[in-house]
Amino acid sequence: MVDLKDKVVIVTGASSGIGRATAVMFARQGSKVVLAARRLERLQEIQKEITATNPNCLSVRTDVTREEDVLRLFDQAESRFDRVDILINNAGRGLKSEISNIDMEQWSSVLGTNLDSVFLCSREAIRRMKAKGVKGHILTVCSVAGLYGGPSYAAYCASKHGVAGFMRSLKWEVRKYGIKASTIYPARVNTEFFTDYKIKPKAHEMLSAEDIARYVVALATRCPLRIIQVRLYNLWKRLILLLRFP
Repeated sequence: MVDLKDKVVIVTGASSGIGRATAVMFARQGSKVVLAARRLERLQEIQKEITATNPNCLSVRTDVTREEDVLRLFDQAESRFDRVDILINNAGRGLKSEISNIDMEQWSSVLGTNLDSVFLCSREAIRRMKAKGVKGHILTVCSVAGLYGGPSYAAYCASKHGVAGFMRSLKWEVRKYGIKASTIYPARVNTEFFTDYKIKPKAHEMLSAEDIARYVVALATRCPLRIIQVRLYNLWKRLILLLRFP
């Protein structure tokens, strides 16, 4: 089991949803948390909340599709906390549109945010971990859309299938350095993801961001019992929602 106290954790997409919940939960474990997202004012609000009980928190405005931003993120994390132990690849965006209606800007934005960011951040994490001999952990929030295809989700599914394939390769590649890699595949989660949807899933049809964050933190502890407990809880909750609200 890994003690998360004083572990340096970078969380991308930390300004809302799963990223925000994950950052807060790591902070409660005593981790040193680096918040990364484009909305700096939101990050600063979360940092203020975290530092009320844990002073080890840093906000870095980051566009994870830009290599220079990612390099600056890791530079600032190491400058403040000396190293990076855990990377949470969480930044992402959705797109619900038929293929014939998708323009190149939309396509590039989805692929950039969901896939390019995972490559850029993971590559930098590996470089830094190898340089300092850190037996770290790279955890990526993918999506159940990385396991199937569906109408009106071609761009999103393509990006998440790319993430799934990338992480499978990364997992085997970094083992020799003692670096662990994990990928999770959430289904519907009650976050800003559905903000622009004309027909949104009902709140009771989804897990909460905290449910997913609890699982991410459990994976980071590498404690089998804790991981199983969270998995069973989330499965139980899904079944209860299905039975109560068919």
